[in-house]
Amino acid sequence: MRWRRSVLAIAGASALASLAWVQRAAAQEKLPPAVAEAVKSNADLCREFGATPDTGRAVQKVDLNADGKPDYVFFVGTIHCPGAASLYGDREKVVRVYAGDGAGGAVEAFSDMVFDVKLEGSGPTAKLWLTTSGAGCGKPPAPDFSQENFCDRAIVWNAKTRKFEYAPASTVRMIQ
Repeated sequence: MRWRRSVLAIAGASALASLAWVQRAAAQEKLPPAVAEAVKSNADLCREFGATPDTGRAVQKVDLNADGKPDYVFFVGTIHCPGAASLYGDREKVVRVYAGDGAGGAVEAFSDMVFDVKLEGSGPTAKLWLTTSGAGCGKPPAPDFSQENFCDRAIVWNAKTRKFEYAPASTVRMIQ
């Protein structure tokens, strides 16, 4: 009898995990194709290790260029891959920002390797801060990682190039 309850509990947990995966997949289907493909290709790396990736927090939707259309921030560092935690790197990870077109599409407008991403505010005043180091903070590279300088640096929209770029180094927030 105890064995039967264990089997039923495992089956129930498995069904819930499958349902959660289906719900996440359905939510990702609503992402613009370019964003969904970036998430899928990175999640596929996790699947190659026999794990089930959790991409539920991998994309943040926010209007970063104040055009009234959602933009999309995809940070690989938020993908959870059980049993392969270092798959996406143990330090810097890819962040991609896509400018939404308001019609269900989006175009990659920024990409870099960063330590973390922080979204501040909402609506037309929303800002994305990226944790970077060394030259990204306006400082020379340190002799080794333990002596490195770290900072948060915002990205800003360049309407002429239709791309996001780093704000001037004079605006960084140094991390102590």
